[in-house]
Amino acid sequence: MTKRKEIREELAELEHEQWIEWARSLMERENLSLDRVERWNKLMIPYLQLTEEQKDQDRIWADKSLLKLDSQGVVIKVDRELPENPHGFTDREKKLHFYECTDNCHEVERESMLKAGYVAVEPLKKEGE
Repeated sequence: MTKRKEIREELAELEHEQWIEWARSLMERENLSLDRVERWNKLMIPYLQLTEEQKDQDRIWADKSLLKLDSQGVVIKVDRELPENPHGFTDREKKLHFYECTDNCHEVERESMLKAGYVAVEPLKKEGE
């Protein structure tokens, strides 16, 4: 499972827990129909025990949260190896530009990238999700 999907599922689970608290509070304060109380009681189970169809209802709200966060520029920091060749020079480009690399020059460049705060990120939402 991708990090993005993990976050979506965690938000959906949180949404389900929030709904349970809201529903319990409403059932204590309001005079709800017996039918509604019975339906809701059947859904007051841990998120992981819900059917996929039931989970989809919580995922709708998780997606709304992700869209809001994405619109504010929030991204996911991901674990990713630094590039082997940080400049991206091809062998031909190296020859054309007289680029010479000592045995450890790429290692030094990668260390410099880390010191400068380089991180790999992905958007919270991808197009079409």
